[in-house]
Order: sequence, then structure tokens, then C-alpha cells
Amino acid sequence: MTGSTGIIEQNNNVGSSYFHSLNIRVEKRLSHGLSLIGNYIHSKLIEQDSWLSDTDLRPEKRLSPFDHPNRFVVGTTYELPIGKGKAVDLQSRWTNLLFGGWKLNGIYSYQTGQPLQWVNGSTTTVGDYVYFGGPLNFDNRQANVNTPAFNTGAFATASTQVFQFHIRTFPTTFGNLRQDGINNLDASLLKEFHLTERAYFQLRGEAFNTLNHPTFGSPNMTANNSAFGQITTQANRPRQLQIGARFVF
Repeated sequence: MTGSTGIIEQNNNVGSSYFHSLNIRVEKRLSHGLSLIGNYIHSKLIEQDSWLSDTDLRPEKRLSPFDHPNRFVVGTTYELPIGKGKAVDLQSRWTNLLFGGWKLNGIYSYQTGQPLQWVNGSTTTVGDYVYFGGPLNFDNRQANVNTPAFNTGAFATASTQVFQFHIRTFPTTFGNLRQDGINNLDASLLKEFHLTERAYFQLRGEAFNTLNHPTFGSPNMTANNSAFGQITTQANRPRQLQIGARFVF
């Protein structure tokens, strides 16, 4: 008679995580037609909530896959100096109605990308990487589907060479191996046509991802996959333009 036994862990409180951050805020209130607000966060998220190998006594201490050490956001509004009584003074009522009183808004966001997560195979065989050593030479700007973004020759990629069960020492995240981060500018140009003291008609043009800057997704992280190391996805949308209007009363 043969059999097998298993151990199920529930409510085991050996996991932990900690988060440190520095927050800086800068604000310039409206003057000379310009207002600005900016915020910068520098942070680090460390976690210990999953096992690297089944034989480990404690979970792996790693940089969290949700770690974004730098995030910077700035928003600004600028009243263009064109219109009645401004630097470019428009005396004509109709000219001022068309070209005066426009406002330019912008929101710029920058965020460091999250670490690549080196977890391969199924949830029961997370230790499938066979790493020969050497530099990985990761370049997240490499989005050619025919060219890996890192040195895949440092790994065993044939399915016959990949272990199903072994004691893994290759970490699941590295601080210097990260996918593309956010680098985005949204902008809008708007004007309000006042009908009464409280009622006005607003016309606005908006551009999302104004600079059409692509943010690529994570490379394929499955070692025995033919696309291993290749970046084949885009994590953001291309530039989008739209025109909107609303009536406020």
C-alpha cells in the first residue's frame, strides 16, 4: 500500500512587508495667469510573503513587484495672455470673443516601472529557471518582437533542460531590472463663453498621451517559451484627441 501526505498552512503569520516613502509637494497659486502644483514621492516596498523554494523555512525577502521608487506628477494651468486688457490686447468684441480668454492645462506624470517578476511555470513549479550566470543586459527600450530584451542565453530554454522541482536560489525580483514606467503628458485647451454672471458655455480640446510616448509591457518571462525575453505588448494607448463642450448654469 502506498500513499502520500501533504501539509497545508493556514493563518501562518510569518509573512511581512514594509514601505518607506518621502513626499514633497510644491504649489504655486494663480499669479500672472499661471498656477502650478507638483508632487514627488520617493519610496521603497519590501515584502516577504512567498516561498522561493518549498524547503525554505521563511518566505523570500524581496523587492515587491509593486515597487515604484519614483513618482512625479505636476499639473499646471496657464491663462494665455491674449484678450481684452491682457498683454495682447484685443479691442474688438468679436475678436476677443474668438481668441481671448483661452486656458491651457497640462498634467505630466512620471513613474519608475515595476520590477520584472521572475516567476516561471505553474504555481506548483515556480522554480523552473536554470540560470548559467553572466550579465542579463536588460534593455526595456527593445520592443522588436524578433529580439529579446535581455540575454536569454544565460538560461536553459529547452523544455528538456528545465527542472520541474529543484531548490531555487535565483531571486524573483531585481531592483535594476524593471519594465517601462509611466512617462505621459495630457493637455487641454479650453475657453468659457459667459452668457450671464453664472451661466457659461465651455468649449475644450483634449489630448491624451500628447507626445505619443509608448510604454511597453513586460517581456515574456517563461523560459521554455519561444517568445522568452521578447516584448510584444504596449501598456498604454497611443495619442487620443477629442473635442468636448458643456453648458454650466
